[in-house]
Amino acid sequence: MLKRTKNMIKNIQLITKHSQIKELGNSLKYDMLKELIRGAATCQQLSTLFSVSKQKVHYNITKLLSEGLIEVDDAEQNNGKEVYYRATAKNYVLDFALGEHLGEGLINSRSVINSILEGEYHLSLADIAAKILHDSLRLKSREHLLVVTGKYNLPLVEKMILESGRMNVRCTVLYQDLELLKAKYEEYSLAAFNADYQHFNKLLRTQNVYLNLNGESRFVALTDQAKLKLRQKHFAVSRQIIQEKNIRVAVMPGLLHDTLSENVISSELQFWKALDIDYNELCSKTVRMCSLFENKDYLEMGSNGHSVCFKLDRILAECGSFSGNKYQSPVINFPGGEILMVPRPDTMSGILVGNVAYAFGEKILKPRITIVNNEIVTFEAEENQHLIQEAINAGGVDGKKVALVCMGTNDNIGLENIDTSYKQKASGLVTVYWGENISLGGTVAGTSEWFVQIENPELLTQ
Repeated sequence: MLKRTKNMIKNIQLITKHSQIKELGNSLKYDMLKELIRGAATCQQLSTLFSVSKQKVHYNITKLLSEGLIEVDDAEQNNGKEVYYRATAKNYVLDFALGEHLGEGLINSRSVINSILEGEYHLSLADIAAKILHDSLRLKSREHLLVVTGKYNLPLVEKMILESGRMNVRCTVLYQDLELLKAKYEEYSLAAFNADYQHFNKLLRTQNVYLNLNGESRFVALTDQAKLKLRQKHFAVSRQIIQEKNIRVAVMPGLLHDTLSENVISSELQFWKALDIDYNELCSKTVRMCSLFENKDYLEMGSNGHSVCFKLDRILAECGSFSGNKYQSPVINFPGGEILMVPRPDTMSGILVGNVAYAFGEKILKPRITIVNNEIVTFEAEENQHLIQEAINAGGVDGKKVALVCMGTNDNIGLENIDTSYKQKASGLVTVYWGENISLGGTVAGTSEWFVQIENPELLTQ
């Protein structure tokens, strides 16, 4: 019986070299690698298991080592008497660059990722999709669900469509990937651009729940001023329809991936753990924190030796579900877990220094922003400072006005190696947003969302 190791190894390794493929074409090497995926072993143990000489095993081990397919397991050594070897990963996948000419024979990378998440970590897209429809969106039989998605979140949408059918929920999907968004923003005529939004709002009127999973939109900036004004007009109509029809609105700006890498596996693992939560427990925690701020009129937020002060206009709980609590936000985000604070107009002033900011999907390093009466008056950053100006310009007449200050409450989200679009839900992180807050009862109508993140700031209330 081979010695098993509990040491962590990579989830996936791409086989990119012909020499690696050649070594795995040998049946003994292939069988040895499969065994070393299961656990660490010595040459003697492998020799006994496969009924071959120790010398032959050692020769093949040396070949696998030289190709980076296995490694010495230092944690399993026994006073230098025996050397234990183990696989470098749990899964080995042929690089797509070696197989593009094969067409339909290509490996489905999304399926590989799903297999790893489900097999290694027991996370199921189908189960999470069902939990979202049942426990978060609270859909009922004969209700109507409208989903807008791009390419990257389509795997989740496919699971939602199946679950909707089981629930007798009518599900309508609008597909717009990155290329379509760029075409709308850059190539559509004003008439076509207008008709597209008219069609959406006509469809929106018939829905009970609107779910926007089109995370690609955060990577495309709309700069055409005429189209910006037109979009703002249609957004106002959308908000009115949502309010009149009492439509439940949910957004998931994060993206699934179809690229095979350890970084992608790690990021998605954090994402699905954060999404696969107890919605009732998260709601209780977020509501309790809201009650601590509810009667506080004044808040001071300090970071990096500077602070920003403001008065609270409204406070809401974004729990990732429609639970009906008194702080319930009209729009929820996935993963959930956030306190949403709407600053009172003309009360926010000070210097905001963040760890990082994000605009158009790009990172802005260590921004420093001076705010007077809720508006940006000066700004600088160590890297990508120009993106702040571009975000302000894209925001229209309210592009300089702060829309929201948010505090994360989701304990399942870490701060490392995660999608920036849901990092703000992490406990201990405060995020300051520019964009619109009219949907939350505010007065700011910015047309471009961007944000600054601050880790563990000092918070004082009066």
